[in-house]
Amino acid sequence: MVITEQIQKNVAQLPPGKQIQVLDFVTFLLQRRQAAGASAPNAERAKRIRRSLGNLAKMKTFADIVDPVEWQTSIRKDRPLPGREQ
Repeated sequence: MVITEQIQKNVAQLPPGKQIQVLDFVTFLLQRRQAAGASAPNAERAKRIRRSLGNLAKMKTFADIVDPVEWQTSIRKDRPLPGREQ
């Protein structure tokens, strides 16, 4: 018996409410597959990242940062979280 026939046979034995749940799950799986297929392959993604970083360099976006290590340290300093007391 083919898998689709097995699925149809088993789903037909379920009450309508459970059949709707099966349909929802199948729809979820299809959407997840479609979303996974929509993401670019690693090579294309790497190319876009290189292009973006090149554009940032051309625009001199980070030219005002004299010492990158000091800048990174200051950015990462712990700060009190809003609404929380220390």
